[in-house]
Parts: sequence; C-alpha cells; structure tokens
Amino acid sequence: MKSPRIRSVDPLVTVHEVRVQDMTLSPTLTALCAGFEDGAWRSNQLTQDIFDRHLASFALSFTEWSGIDGNTAAMMLRKAAKAVYATKKYGLRGEFGELLLHAAVKDFFDAQPAVSKIHFKDSDNDTVKGFDCVHLVESDGEIELWLGEVKYYKSLSRAITDVVAELKNHVAAGFLRREFIAITNKLDAAWAHTETVKQLLHEHRTLDEIRDRLVIPVMLTYDSGTVAAHSVNDEAYRSALTAEVTAGWTKFAAAIDDDFPVTLHLILVPLASKKQLTNLFHQRLEVWKHL
Repeated sequence: MKSPRIRSVDPLVTVHEVRVQDMTLSPTLTALCAGFEDGAWRSNQLTQDIFDRHLASFALSFTEWSGIDGNTAAMMLRKAAKAVYATKKYGLRGEFGELLLHAAVKDFFDAQPAVSKIHFKDSDNDTVKGFDCVHLVESDGEIELWLGEVKYYKSLSRAITDVVAELKNHVAAGFLRREFIAITNKLDAAWAHTETVKQLLHEHRTLDEIRDRLVIPVMLTYDSGTVAAHSVNDEAYRSALTAEVTAGWTKFAAAIDDDFPVTLHLILVPLASKKQLTNLFHQRLEVWKHL
C-alpha cells in the first residue's frame, strides 16, 4: 500500500489540526480535531473556516469556482450555498460530512477536486449516489484518483460497520465501471487534468492497473467521549484522544480484508456534538443563501 504525501499546513490557516497521525499503518490513520477555546470545543470556528475556504470549491464546477472574482463572488457563494440542499429536514443528511471530507483532503493531502458531486444533483434535495468525493492527488510525477467515503455519524461503531459494508461493494468491478463512466462524463473541460483522468479510467484499461492508482480516504465522524470530557488541548487530552482513535483504527482495520485491493486512508474526526455542529452548519448555510 502506498502512503500519501502529507501536506504541511500552517495552523493559522486551518481550524482543524492533525492530532494523531501514523502513516506507517495500513490503513493509515489521521485524526483531526478543532481544539478548544475558553473551555469549549471550537465548533463555531470550525464551521466558519470550512465555509469560508471550502464551500465554493465543494459545490461549484471547476469553471465556476476558478472564475470567481470581485464582481461575482457574492453571487457564486450564494449559488454554492443553495446547491447543497433546500430542506429544513437536514438532521440526517450527509452533505456536511462530504464538505468536511473535501476540506480535509484539500488541506492535509494537497488534493484538488476533480468533480463536484453536489454540482450535478438532479434536484435541490437529492442525495448523491456513489463515492462521496472525487479528487486528484499528484504524487511523485503520477496522479492518484481519490474516491472518498464519509460517514457523518454520532456513533463510531455504527460508522465503521456501515462504511466497511459499503467499501466492499464499492470496489467491485461493476460498481467501479459505472462510477468511472459517471466521473468522466462530469469532468470539466477547462480543468487541466481532465484528459489525464479520462485516460486513467478508460474502459479498455484493466481494473488491476486502475485500482493501483486509486485511493479511498475514509472519513468517520463521531461524538467523542474524550472531546466531551476535556476543555483544553493539554497532554491529558492528547493522550486520551490517541487512545480513543487508536481503538477506532483497530476496529476498522480488523473489519477490512487483508487483501483489500485499494489503498485506504482512515480519517477520524471526533466531535463534541454532531447535532450541534450540524445545526451550526445549517444556520451558516441559510445565511449564505441570502448573501
């Protein structure tokens, strides 16, 4: 299994920080946390940061996102917010998890979006089928296609159970071929890597070769007992968090076949409260819809 190139991120740029990471494991392990301020987990700061830096590239096509300027910024950000969903029944929806995954692979693995799945929804409140993100990473002169999975859950055990079942289905030949067709049909002609990705996923190329260039980042969120029990980023917190996410990794790794055919990167995101974070995301989304 390959290990990805890790991007060094200035902590003044991103609210999420890497708290635990071991790239020698298989699957690799990365744990992200927003930390604390004045005794409280930084949920407000995290939602603001994710929206400010990542909503546009998450929800818009490459042409729309790359063409934003001073004259179009408000209009395009409003369009991005409206593209996510248009329902008040948002509690069980997964778009915010997909946004967190998009932000994480961009910030920490230097990935660039190949296709905005949200951009191609058929109607406002559709859920998008297939992989939860489609990104590209350039590594050692070659490209890797990162096809992400995310479970935006409260329970880590349930997230592991559900994502493992999904992973096994999503690396099957029939599913991959259908997904490759959907991806190539949606690539933006103006994106510099469109033809390269089309060649990589061409129907005449063997799946054995394609799978060697595929990476699945697996993001699992959960309500964390460790985050809830602490209020400062001190040694006690870091030690407890390391133990918690290591236990999560152990359970996930045990459920994955040793001969799993695609490189996996496990990204754990412990939360103080998924419900609170979802409400904050929704409130901010409603504001942005009316920019």
